[in-house]
Amino acid sequence: MCTSFKTMINFNEGRIGFEAIGNTYPPAENVTRENVTIAGIPCAWFTPTDMNTADIVVYIHGGAFIFGSINSHAPMVSYIAQALNRKVLIIDYRLAPEHPFPAGIDDCVAVIQQLDLPFGIIGDSAGGNLTMATQLKLKAVNGPAPLYSIVISPWVDLTCRNESYIRNKIADTVLSGEYLLEAAKIYAAGRELSASLLSPVNAVFYDLAPVLIMCGTNEILEDDSIHLHKQLIQSGVDATLELFEDELHVWPFMNIHTEASRKALSNMAHFVIKQTNK
Repeated sequence: MCTSFKTMINFNEGRIGFEAIGNTYPPAENVTRENVTIAGIPCAWFTPTDMNTADIVVYIHGGAFIFGSINSHAPMVSYIAQALNRKVLIIDYRLAPEHPFPAGIDDCVAVIQQLDLPFGIIGDSAGGNLTMATQLKLKAVNGPAPLYSIVISPWVDLTCRNESYIRNKIADTVLSGEYLLEAAKIYAAGRELSASLLSPVNAVFYDLAPVLIMCGTNEILEDDSIHLHKQLIQSGVDATLELFEDELHVWPFMNIHTEASRKALSNMAHFVIKQTNK
């Protein structure tokens, strides 16, 4: 399958193809995987051999709320675990259309509430959306708060109306507005797409831990990152936006060995060290 999501959605072929894209390179060496169940939800720990930190990372995978799994993201997350020298827990949250909103958020909240460790949250694409929405829900239920969050190419505005859909339409060879809007409607299952738990760019984030936003400048979702950064700053959050010139959607997922992917890993590591050494 090519690395493009510009056609209408076929769930069976799409899920198989999405896993194949994420496994075009092998997992990092010296990182072990352990499948576990937490709060009744399948998860997996990725642990670097020489890891010696007390805090851990929760990873929420992307896939437009309809694709993605532990297996699709295992290679990329193993490299993130290696770069951050931390245990990383991927949550295999339920997907739409079988389990639409708010099932994915509920699963992430349920798992995090069972963790008795200091943690950060990282998510890509739709997982970036869930990273922000999960923090909103955790705050609403007086749940544990992360030390930080990192979102890679976050899809945080499900109305799909930003100007970057037009500006980057030709440059973005991965995504299309038509595909994303169809996936958004499947996930929302009739709910208003602009609601804050569906489109966290519209939320007000009080007392949120620092956020690092990373995005490619060739993405139709570029404005999602720009607008999220603006909203976080206006909410008083310590937020950093890093735009990677000419990169496409979640570029480390496609190829972890490029210069831009190595830079993303390094920048994530510096950010995490800064937030956990306070």
